[in-house]
Amino acid sequence: MLEYKEDHIETKEKTLRDFIPMVLTFFVGLTFLSIYQNTILYSKGVLDSVFNSSFLLYLLHHLGYTAVISLFLAFIFNILENKRYGLGLRVSKIILILLLIIEASLITYYVQNFEPLGSDFLGLFGNKEIHFSISQVLVASLLTLTICFFSYKYIAPVYTIISRMYPLTIVFFSIFLATLYSDKKPVNENKTQHLAQHVTRSLFQSHSYEGKEEYPLLSPFQSTTGLSKYFQGMDSLPNIKIIVIDGLGNDFVNGQFNDFMPYLQKLKKQSLNWKNFLSNTGESHASFPSIIGSLPFGEAGFTNLPNFTYRNTLYSILNKNGYTTSFNYGGNTALYNLDRFLEEEKVDLIFDRNNFGREFNLQEEDAAGISLGYPDKSLFSNFHKNNMTTNGPKFDVFLTLSTKAPFQIPNPDDYSNKVERIAEKSNLDGSTKRFVKRNDELFASFTYTDDALAEFMENERNRPNFSNTIYLITGSHQLSEISQNNALSKYRVPLLIFSPLLKKPDEIEKMASHFDIVPSLLALLSENQTFQVPEQLGFLGGDLIQAPNLNEFREIPLLRSSYNIQDYILNDIYYSDGKMYRLDQNLNLTEMEDEEKENTIERRFDLFKSFNSYVTLKNRIIPSSISLIEDKKPKFSKEELIWIESVFNGKDIDNAYTTAKNMAFDKDYGRAQLLCKYILSIIPRHADTEILMGRIHSWQGEYDEAIEILMDVIHKYPKYEDGYCALMDAFYWSGQNEKTYDIQGLARKNGVTDKILTEKFERSIDLILPEDKMDGGQAIEQKTAGISTKLK
Repeated sequence: MLEYKEDHIETKEKTLRDFIPMVLTFFVGLTFLSIYQNTILYSKGVLDSVFNSSFLLYLLHHLGYTAVISLFLAFIFNILENKRYGLGLRVSKIILILLLIIEASLITYYVQNFEPLGSDFLGLFGNKEIHFSISQVLVASLLTLTICFFSYKYIAPVYTIISRMYPLTIVFFSIFLATLYSDKKPVNENKTQHLAQHVTRSLFQSHSYEGKEEYPLLSPFQSTTGLSKYFQGMDSLPNIKIIVIDGLGNDFVNGQFNDFMPYLQKLKKQSLNWKNFLSNTGESHASFPSIIGSLPFGEAGFTNLPNFTYRNTLYSILNKNGYTTSFNYGGNTALYNLDRFLEEEKVDLIFDRNNFGREFNLQEEDAAGISLGYPDKSLFSNFHKNNMTTNGPKFDVFLTLSTKAPFQIPNPDDYSNKVERIAEKSNLDGSTKRFVKRNDELFASFTYTDDALAEFMENERNRPNFSNTIYLITGSHQLSEISQNNALSKYRVPLLIFSPLLKKPDEIEKMASHFDIVPSLLALLSENQTFQVPEQLGFLGGDLIQAPNLNEFREIPLLRSSYNIQDYILNDIYYSDGKMYRLDQNLNLTEMEDEEKENTIERRFDLFKSFNSYVTLKNRIIPSSISLIEDKKPKFSKEELIWIESVFNGKDIDNAYTTAKNMAFDKDYGRAQLLCKYILSIIPRHADTEILMGRIHSWQGEYDEAIEILMDVIHKYPKYEDGYCALMDAFYWSGQNEKTYDIQGLARKNGVTDKILTEKFERSIDLILPEDKMDGGQAIEQKTAGISTKLK
């Protein structure tokens, strides 16, 4: 009996340890297929080499794929082995062989079509442009299986290293988790895993649009607005300034924390004030396109959409009507693709973190050593100092950041003391005062921003166009750090419209949202006969004042956070996480149960989610024929994308820039320019890459192209020294040294006093002819008078 037990254990252990080399052999097969893929791509001139950094990442992803397959296969293996000796091993071998053949097939498809097979594979059989060679699949599969057959004999002894199944599965699971956080590109991704993920996502994709209208948001422009009765007649188009204060909730204007923003309280009494106003999102970046364009969310906010989408917004429509436009932000516009959105909208002036001079100081760094950008007083001061004077109307948007965590404001002690004094004098109850004291940095930041806003408006009052300007002040959303009375509180923000053109101030009780700003402003401006609006628009909002017609639904969708549309308002009912609440005139919630209304609201909510997904994924907000913007994003061939992905892995654009710079230094100008174009397609305002593009043209002797690019760089980043230096070099190498006078003068005007720039200027002066130096450079000024005009 004892002998039988020992024999049984020995037999079972032999079976278990055979699983390990079988799995490792499977990974060897995947490694060979990686070499097969890169060799084919190299032979076609797509890749620069077979073995590169991308190849190592490819092996890592194969290792993660092997880990997850082994994890699931281990359970099948154990179950079958318990039923019959050897059955689990045979079945596992068959599954792994089939998976290798599938991977060989998908890699063959990839190297022949330069794109991986996704969820649309069922429609490929009728596509004549698809290339797929069965014979090549057979060759790749036979070679792979042959190598695996011979490798297995050498791998089998590794059972002495890892002899138990469950510790191995833990290792595999850890490897799989690690690969989840690595950045995948088609060239280095396991193709079977790619196909499985896309098919699964397609099968479980909810909210598919089944409507008959190709453009479900498209509707005629409504040229009337309830705002009209509050405004005087306008002889000329007014200037418009929108100020979005990050995290400003309704509690600071129409609630318990009014005392902490005294200037806003003063301004509220002179303004139109919406007491029941909502942000359509719970995140700062997602609120911007709602305010500017009444645009749908997509999955994670409109600016995060992967592809260009036709639309019309305040920027594009006002620009078409002669407005000079600007966007002002103390932070990094590359975050959440704000820069790409603004470039597409053809915004004239973008004052972001790159465009603050040395007279301004960044906010203090947080615990991670990162500064969000420039504080709000610097934001407004930079605008007034550098904004261009124009004859026509202007549209300016400001996005603040000082009221954003970690609330690093200038002179924090002064504002903390001010908060303490305000709290003591206020009528707040004891628990609320304790809350303020525990969060004094947060409240200090709002008090600071209130001061910044007061200084801004005082400066505005002294400007000649003040009497013809409309100011809108709102919050992006309410900070999560502020205590919330109910589930709707996170969306409640103020809206103030102030203007010398107002007939009288008033408090508006009608519930409205950010979506309603654009339609209302356009209707107000359209009363001026010179203002033109497209006949059809694709907005989600209605009017800020007027209620919809009786046969229309009043609906306000709410994006709680990225990938999370869980809240929705239909007429006077708020729907959140499957529960319904009745809204009263102050937006208080009372939970309710009504099966018929619940069915109606769920049906309407599902309809919104379906066309929100449809119009953003399929580019169906409005037709291209009526869009005032166009897609100017660089296009890349499939072969070019494969090469780009092979040299740039991950999301670190600065690393990609370094790669491009090194290629340019090695005189591989074509590849360097291609990578630069790719970088700018992702971050169009990556200043160093734009300058590198100009320098590459200079190094190739293409001076006209270089000068055009670098002059645009100086226009976009007037405070950045390197742009001036690169332009000086282009003039020097092209023998146009006399033009450096104008560039030097422009640099000084913008506060740029770089030592290297001065040296380059002096180098050029030495080569200027004596007659060009006469009269203190007056001849030069005459020759180069056009440069400043072009820069403007």
